[in-house]
Amino acid sequence: MKKITLSLLFVAAFFIIGAQVPVNPSNTIATPKDFIKPPEIGHVKYTTMHIVDDLISKLSLPVGKRSSLTVAVNGFLTTKKDIAGLAETNPTDYTSKFGGMQQVLFGKLKTIMGESAFTKFLRMKPSGAAVAGNPLSHLFF
Repeated sequence: MKKITLSLLFVAAFFIIGAQVPVNPSNTIATPKDFIKPPEIGHVKYTTMHIVDDLISKLSLPVGKRSSLTVAVNGFLTTKKDIAGLAETNPTDYTSKFGGMQQVLFGKLKTIMGESAFTKFLRMKPSGAAVAGNPLSHLFF
């Protein structure tokens, strides 16, 4: 009787061990292809001012565009800050939501800046190591 009980315990232990879910040793979250973690926004108003100043100076935009640019960029950054946590916890969801928000922003910027300046703006997209230190990164990532 002891042999049967012991054999059943070994068989049960074998199945219990075999049924364990394997753990991902790297503990990484699956991310969309080419996902670039967005830089932290910090203070929305300060970041907005910095971005608008960059746009006006680098694109030689009239100072009269400052108010419209400020409203568009501030609204975008405020909404982006609300979803920023998703970049850590669910990059796919972040990318999806960010894409829609960015499309709306870029439509507004194109109207405010004009076609030519907007095309120049798109060429200003930071890449590589420049992403972290460039305020325009907030509009692209």
